[in-house]
Amino acid sequence: MKSPLLLFALKCSIILYFAACSGIADYSKTVSATPQVTKGSWKVKLFIDANKDQTTGLAGYALTFDPDGKIIASKNGTVIRGNWSEDEILKRITINLETKDPDLTKLNAYWSISAVTKTGVSFQNTKNPLSSRLQITSL
Repeated sequence: MKSPLLLFALKCSIILYFAACSGIADYSKTVSATPQVTKGSWKVKLFIDANKDQTTGLAGYALTFDPDGKIIASKNGTVIRGNWSEDEILKRITINLETKDPDLTKLNAYWSISAVTKTGVSFQNTKNPLSSRLQITSL
């Protein structure tokens, strides 16, 4: 009589153990962009805003993400400064460029990190994830 109850308790314990371990493993798999974007300069490969390709408006800009949270957008001797930060728990970065340039101000947003590779990073706008995307690639 005790044996079936003990076997049931043991099975439940094993199931809970594996469920908890897999949950912890999923939580620890963060996609951090900081180690990648702070290496060198970047250009905008693709910028879709409200389902419209806006990439040409950002052509020629070089983006530099400093580890101290500063961002610089430079083009033809013009330097635009701002701030950026990453929230590794929410898997997003925030960009805030200090400019009135209509093309650059569209980058000022919370961007969910979609993919990080050695040569590029892909983001989606947290407010419009299906219609606003940003891809940067190393220079």
